[in-house]
Amino acid sequence: MIRRVAIETLAPTGEGISRTSDGVGFIAGALPGEEVEAEVAEVRKRFWKGRAAAILARSPLRLSGAHAEGCAGCDWSYLDLAAARDWKRALFLDTMQRIGDLPAAPFGDLPVAASGAGYRLRSRFHASGRGGSAVLGFHAPRTHRIERADGCEALSPRMRARLRRMQEAVAASGARLREIAAIESIDAAHGLARATLEEGADRREAGELLGALEPLWDGVVVVDASGAVVARSGAARLAIQVGGREFRLMAGTFFQGNRHLVAALADEVRLEAGRIPPGRALDAFGGIGLFAGALADAGHAAVTVESDGGAVELALESRKRWAEAGWEIVRSSVLAFVAGGSERFDVVVVDPPRAGLGLKLCRELPRRVGRVLIYVSCEPATLARDIAALRSGGLEVRRARLFDLFPFTHRVEAVVTLERAAGV
Repeated sequence: MIRRVAIETLAPTGEGISRTSDGVGFIAGALPGEEVEAEVAEVRKRFWKGRAAAILARSPLRLSGAHAEGCAGCDWSYLDLAAARDWKRALFLDTMQRIGDLPAAPFGDLPVAASGAGYRLRSRFHASGRGGSAVLGFHAPRTHRIERADGCEALSPRMRARLRRMQEAVAASGARLREIAAIESIDAAHGLARATLEEGADRREAGELLGALEPLWDGVVVVDASGAVVARSGAARLAIQVGGREFRLMAGTFFQGNRHLVAALADEVRLEAGRIPPGRALDAFGGIGLFAGALADAGHAAVTVESDGGAVELALESRKRWAEAGWEIVRSSVLAFVAGGSERFDVVVVDPPRAGLGLKLCRELPRRVGRVLIYVSCEPATLARDIAALRSGGLEVRRARLFDLFPFTHRVEAVVTLERAAGV
């Protein structure tokens, strides 16, 4: 079904919004001020969803070019980057008000740190088919169909070239492949890859795939469907310099994904933590220690809490390499750690996944915050929910800043500083 509609505004999830007699329409690929032919994909009682099949009246903010015409990994590939940052700020504040009942005033001017193209440090490419029918790329939105990504401007030029060659290598190997996770150095000169095979793939396929990928990377590891290593070659770690500290990463391990802004993000945490006299700090969901390094640079003795074993292993290596004797690393869920102790930390940094802290942790966490909580978030909706809950524990928003860690998409990263209210 095709509907001709006018687009009024943008939704926090990135779609254009049209109000029609059939309810509110959410149309992917459409911009405010445009008139489009929308292909309807889903109809509910009060709203419907679709995609822009044809642009009848074009917004001046719509970009042109191959990438802008559609990239499976970039839902705002067609929107001017400066305009996109303005929309991200406006939609962030709208989400804070709508979900958290949080007025705009405490968030201040809310600057958005800009990022250019080719930003992805980490990439995950899905695979389908085998031999000549093999495809390597991103899932098309709301489907399991895989589209090639070697034209994606979120990838560095070197990664796009590698991806084209990986496509050829995977086809030549004949291996049954599920995905390839890759990570590059800041300058994209070096990189590692982790290939995951489909269920039923054998060691011969693993060997063929390893041999095909070896020339493209400093190190390659091939794992079976359960995650067990079946073949490897070359370097096991990739060194990345951020803020004067060296971090060593493995392909597939979480690390902030924007090469242009990772140092600025760590520096924001360092500056906010540095407003508090040196003391004890909790680095929750700490990963391999990006923010632990920032806390140490601000003069604090950090306790990193992380549940992923690979990230803990890398953090322990960094502690030894940096000779940070005061850095404690605990493998645990954050909720178990927080609920199981009573120490108050002068500074607490949390960097949870998109699901956020959750209400149980929001109830427990305020009693462990001595002065300041720095919340790093990639999902405004769960951030708004969590801030509303944290306020019940005596914490109030003092400052916020946005980072455009995900250009060409509707997503944005936030760093929000909350401090203990007077007399609480």
